[in-house]
Amino acid sequence: MRPSPLDAYRPTWAEIDLDALAANLAVIRRRVGALPIMAVVKADAYGHGAVPVARALEAAGVAHFGVALPEEGVELRRGGLRGQVLVLGGFAPPQAELILAHDLTPAVFRPDQVESIARAAAAKGVRARVHLKVDTGMGRLGVPAADVPDFASLLEGARAVTVSGVFSHLAVADEPSDPFTRTQLDRFRQAVETLAQRGIRPEQVHLANSAAIMDHEPAWLTLVRPGIILYGYAPSAAMTPLPIRPVLSLRTRIIYLKQIPPGTSLGYGRTYVAASAARVASLALGYDDGLPRPAGNRGYVLIRGRRAPIVGRISMDLTTVDVTAIPEASLGDEALVIGISGPESLGADRIASWIGGITWEILCGIGSRVPRLYRGAGREQIVSRFASPLV
Repeated sequence: MRPSPLDAYRPTWAEIDLDALAANLAVIRRRVGALPIMAVVKADAYGHGAVPVARALEAAGVAHFGVALPEEGVELRRGGLRGQVLVLGGFAPPQAELILAHDLTPAVFRPDQVESIARAAAAKGVRARVHLKVDTGMGRLGVPAADVPDFASLLEGARAVTVSGVFSHLAVADEPSDPFTRTQLDRFRQAVETLAQRGIRPEQVHLANSAAIMDHEPAWLTLVRPGIILYGYAPSAAMTPLPIRPVLSLRTRIIYLKQIPPGTSLGYGRTYVAASAARVASLALGYDDGLPRPAGNRGYVLIRGRRAPIVGRISMDLTTVDVTAIPEASLGDEALVIGISGPESLGADRIASWIGGITWEILCGIGSRVPRLYRGAGREQIVSRFASPLV
């Protein structure tokens, strides 16, 4: 049994390798040269923990960060982050004062956003920085490219607002041969030119997500926005590979072992019935901890470097695996859900393939009750929503 600093907690935890994070950042820097990097740390840094990850990246020289919500930006500020924080998903007008109070830079794409941030800034006697989001074909948020001239007029009239950036988002950059990425780039360049004709020349002009960093150099512009590649995964298998490695591993322990005779059923719905005698192990981890329910009877975990098939449905808190082929498996043994064990590796992308999902949802699905153990530069830090083990 490998000791863990988290042994006094429930025996399920995620380990975050901050040295791997720094190495992935270095790979991206070699790829894009001197271009500034906006690290995307929304959704709790894709399940890795926004504040510790952002602190590590800021210490490594990253000065720009992207979040989805104002609340995520406030969390970073309260965690001591000093760099620019762009709220990629915009804000509700009543949040304008919150935006200014925490020195956040919001995306704008609605007139009421511009009006509310301008009023709040004027009342404080300051100028608010905003980034204009242009919809070039994703179709979710953003001023449609054809409407940029009218929106530019609105921005011109907002005297307490400075348009410090303009950006868009690529829809199919993870399919390198799809010509729609070029179409989006052309639309975006036209929108930027339209703004320039109105005297709006933002310093930050950005379009490149992880996939574009890997395979669409014309989209790099004045800065790039890596997300999933920071955490060690490519957006798709079609991308030109980069030498990145996963930052997160997810671990649990065997908390119960038993022999079952033929005909024994396991779990909700009795979806697994043993065809022969078997030895099964119960793990202290379920779908609230990052192993999705549809992986039941499909996936596996790694125990002592070997595959232990998941048998029965995955519960909220528990998972059952077949260890018949691993006779030395013992109570307290570590079971690896994401990571490397001996000759075997098991990534979040593999789990996603079992359920027809995507890597992002696996990483983001690791629940908040799972403590995170951060390792890097020879130091360790535990971050848990439960401040200390219960006694």
